[in-house]
Amino acid sequence: MTDDISAKLRELVDRSEILQCLHRCARGMDRHDAELIASAYHTDAIDDHGGFSGSPAEFVEYVNGSSAGPGVHEQLFTDHMHYLTNHSAEIDGDTAHSETYYIMVGRYRGSDRAGIWTGRYVDRLERRDGEWKIAARRVVMGATSVDFSCSPTAVAEAEALFATPTWNKSDVSYQRPLAVPARG
Repeated sequence: MTDDISAKLRELVDRSEILQCLHRCARGMDRHDAELIASAYHTDAIDDHGGFSGSPAEFVEYVNGSSAGPGVHEQLFTDHMHYLTNHSAEIDGDTAHSETYYIMVGRYRGSDRAGIWTGRYVDRLERRDGEWKIAARRVVMGATSVDFSCSPTAVAEAEALFATPTWNKSDVSYQRPLAVPARG
């Protein structure tokens, strides 16, 4: 009985750590946090993102940019969010294969339009030195773009009511301890 409980507990912990790894990557893309994205990958990993295929360091430059210029997210969007939905993982020792559905919403730069992309992250993750990270990723595209209009006035009115998002560590999500300013 004890061995059965231990095995189930190990599986639950592994599943949780795998999902947290994938969440770090998505959050890193949305915050343009190179360290957070890189923390989700083994250094020798390969990411095939359709129009891009390369190492984690190259992927960070592709999405976030570098001193040479902005990455694809900043080139195309004024803001974007990656949502992870359905997730499954087959775990075999220190290797796991997972499939995670995503939805990405982005507001186009210089436009009152936004788009929605859906697809799946198909990953091979490996536990090395006790930590689960992505070893290989292939992105499978679903619906490529469903455009809709964003009323600039409505967006500006809504944005005035909320904390201003940033693509760096000044974003409110990094604030420790979180403080809520008094509203006058």
